[in-house]
Amino acid sequence: MTRPRIVDPGATLAISRRTTRRHFLLNPDQARQIEQCYWYCLAHAAQLHGVLVHAACLMSTHAHEVITDVRGNYPRFLETFHRNLALCTKAVRGWPEEVFNKRSSGAHALLTPDAIIESIAYLIANPVEALAVRYAKDWPGAHTLPADVGTRVIRAKRPNHYFDPNNPEWPEVIELRLEMPAALQLDYGPELARTRIAERVRQRRHQAWNKARRTGIAFVGPKRVLRLAHTKRAKSYEVFGSLNPQFAAAGHRGAASEAVKRLRAFRLHYEQALARWTAGDRSARFPAGTWWMRVCHGARCGPGP
Repeated sequence: MTRPRIVDPGATLAISRRTTRRHFLLNPDQARQIEQCYWYCLAHAAQLHGVLVHAACLMSTHAHEVITDVRGNYPRFLETFHRNLALCTKAVRGWPEEVFNKRSSGAHALLTPDAIIESIAYLIANPVEALAVRYAKDWPGAHTLPADVGTRVIRAKRPNHYFDPNNPEWPEVIELRLEMPAALQLDYGPELARTRIAERVRQRRHQAWNKARRTGIAFVGPKRVLRLAHTKRAKSYEVFGSLNPQFAAAGHRGAASEAVKRLRAFRLHYEQALARWTAGDRSARFPAGTWWMRVCHGARCGPGP
């Protein structure tokens, strides 16, 4: 069972989800059907649950997004987004099994502006660091570039698979704007923020190029990426049993220390309230930031610890 997490309205988060057994189920295709499914499902879930999307990238085996959870409802957003994307992908691929693995979605709070810049730069440079393409702009699937943050508007058309055109819940076109994170808007302004992101992307790109030269591994290239079968599986080494982080502070020790203290106090308060609740005391007050007990069981929540 996943340990309780703090769900705060207005938090900026980095989200990720992996395919089952690392199959290339989300690999770009020549007709761009998977990319269309991705943008449509992301735009629909974001509108439905009041989430701002800042950047997104769909790799062959996983998806990355950086979002702001305006209403403090990101678990519902993830449920809607990943369910619809999985069902649409199954219809496109003719895949009879599950699309995503059994692990929880990766979701960690970005505590500082530098952490937001680092997370967006990581997302943008991911196709390069995976040695798929030499430049992020060459990735043939859904991706974001530094200039897109705060400016790009994606018009996602309803896919021909899975979604019922006669159901008003699924409009023919949904618009998704890639918003500038408020923290970057306040600290740097839009232009400087995009410049900082682009600088960090260049640094990560050069590190990937050096890795390719050192190991002798060639970049796959966009044309070969499109020819990869969705039944193929990733073979690169991956640490077994690694944990999903709770937050990122990009080296800011003060912010990280405060986050650790708050998380420990939150869990202690939560465990005490849960013990009272399971004993039959429905007046038990859970800490602020509680999501599951508040939304699904109507539990009361008090001030933060």
